[in-house]
Amino acid sequence: MDRAAESQRPFAILVCFDDTEASGYAFEEGMHIARRIPSSEIHLVDVRPKEMPDSETLQLAGRLRTYVNEKAASLGDTTGQSVAVHVRYGDAMHEIVELAADIGIDLIVLGNAKHPHWQNLVAGSLADKLLRHAPCPVLVAGPKPAESRAQPPRVEPPCPDCLKVRASTHGSQWWCSRHATGGALGLHARGYSYQGEIPFAVHDSEVIPTGVDM
Repeated sequence: MDRAAESQRPFAILVCFDDTEASGYAFEEGMHIARRIPSSEIHLVDVRPKEMPDSETLQLAGRLRTYVNEKAASLGDTTGQSVAVHVRYGDAMHEIVELAADIGIDLIVLGNAKHPHWQNLVAGSLADKLLRHAPCPVLVAGPKPAESRAQPPRVEPPCPDCLKVRASTHGSQWWCSRHATGGALGLHARGYSYQGEIPFAVHDSEVIPTGVDM
């Protein structure tokens, strides 16, 4: 596919469904992402180990459509979102990877009933296999982590003056006079940030007067 055609193709998300609580997390996350990407589409796939008669396949497809309607209604603000349902038979990993390649999926989302920490991605699990073989990025969705008893790191709220500077300069300056500690380089006590439009200037005389890359 050439670059022009690729840029016009809608962003496609494949949500893995297995009729469990984990599927709900996957669908919700897929919907949240799709709503932030104009003209995106969601594909919901249910892979069964053995082929079923056509009548049972159609019944399953009907249940998937009902699930989509009910889940979307609970999320709200989903009218007009493009969603397709797919029923496949065979090995789950193989069928998901093949479907993703066939229809040009940009992101695969599957659920995990536990918080999707790397320790829960047991070797040999579907998530583990997809991470190694999928033709696109894989996102594992799950519940929010339980509150930890450990003392969390102290995170200061953003400085209102810094936010104003960032907005008014469209990211060319990030810090207010109180937090900019690096003079003309625009440094912060914790490091350096820069934002601009592509292509970046190799030597930005406004940021680095000497024209020397830092």
